[in-house]
Amino acid sequence: MLKEVSHFKIVTGVIVALFFFPSITFGLLQAEVFPWGIILSTYIILRQKKINKFYILFLASLLFNVVVFSLYYFPDIKIPEVVRSLLAYINSSICFVAFYQASKSSTLKTIKLVKVLFVFLIALGLFQYLGLLKIFDPVFKFLIPRASSEALARVRRGVTLLATEPARAGVSLVFLYVVVRTVFVKSKKIISDILFLFFLTIIIKSIMALGVFFVFILITYRAKLIRFLAVGLIVMFLIDLSGGGGRSEQMIRKIKDQKSFGDATMVVVDLAGPRLISVYSSWLHTFSHPIGGGIGHWEKTSVDALLMTGIDFSEINYFKFKGNSKAIPTRSSGYVSNLVLDTGFFGVFVFFVFLYSILNKYWKIDTDAKNIIILFLFKIMFIGSVGPPDAWIATIISLKYLHYKALNKA
Repeated sequence: MLKEVSHFKIVTGVIVALFFFPSITFGLLQAEVFPWGIILSTYIILRQKKINKFYILFLASLLFNVVVFSLYYFPDIKIPEVVRSLLAYINSSICFVAFYQASKSSTLKTIKLVKVLFVFLIALGLFQYLGLLKIFDPVFKFLIPRASSEALARVRRGVTLLATEPARAGVSLVFLYVVVRTVFVKSKKIISDILFLFFLTIIIKSIMALGVFFVFILITYRAKLIRFLAVGLIVMFLIDLSGGGGRSEQMIRKIKDQKSFGDATMVVVDLAGPRLISVYSSWLHTFSHPIGGGIGHWEKTSVDALLMTGIDFSEINYFKFKGNSKAIPTRSSGYVSNLVLDTGFFGVFVFFVFLYSILNKYWKIDTDAKNIIILFLFKIMFIGSVGPPDAWIATIISLKYLHYKALNKA
């Protein structure tokens, strides 16, 4: 199937690659995510001359929320933050629509490009880990102000690749790996999975990235999981001996030292920073605010939500040091967790109607498609910030490939 199409031309390939590197801002914006998704996807959709009707409904619900809460908070509305938050929701979701509507040829070309990008990032990660790119640090800082040309060894973290931090780099790499694994790895996938696990643990050193990958492994292997975990534990043991596991190794050590399940849970909550508690608080807030707290008003609503949890913030280092043991404005982790805080159950319902309109037909293909959809849902529910579109694109092109493959067999 892939032999039917050529690669993108160089200029087109570079432009499409920007979808997968949202942290590249060239220092033009203070934001961590540049709106490549909106800019490029709008152009693509205009050329396609069509758009998913349920996505229009979702956009309408976002705009309705903005109007209602702008009137509610007036005159204390922070227009720049409202605009930034709204564009973040659109930046990732519009890419999902653009690539869903893309032609078979464009989809296959994108898949080929993803393979090139994945190999490039693996090599880049190794070079950064070995400290071979220090001379290029100004270039990294120009592309991504918060990036680094080498591993963040001083704080026991890994490499950033072409992202702002190891966690974002690692999660993005997991979804690129899913594309490569789905399309190009034909046999002995467990070997590639173990090698990739080793790379994530040693080079990336991100608890979040490892968590996303382990979810993928859990839903992929199921009954065969014991065999994979046995090998994985050996890898972890070797890493533990060498002291090279970073934060992930630190978390495992601390959990082992706890005497109760409750204490172990607090260790995970603490090391996760604001992520776990922010997800919980966002949903808790929605039960008393069914239509949310308004897009762009998270600085107020996130604090209200955190206070509802009754958590002792002095027990979580993130709040202890950044907030003097008090609740502070915190962006939730996961697209849906942010959406439910801002738009409540109504916004989330419309969003899932939109997702269902696209994912329903792919769910019926095979187990591989189901696994990819489950991983994607886990990601947007609990992991990462709102704006980056890479996981969305990787998911839809993987599903479209499986769809083409099923049609060829029919």
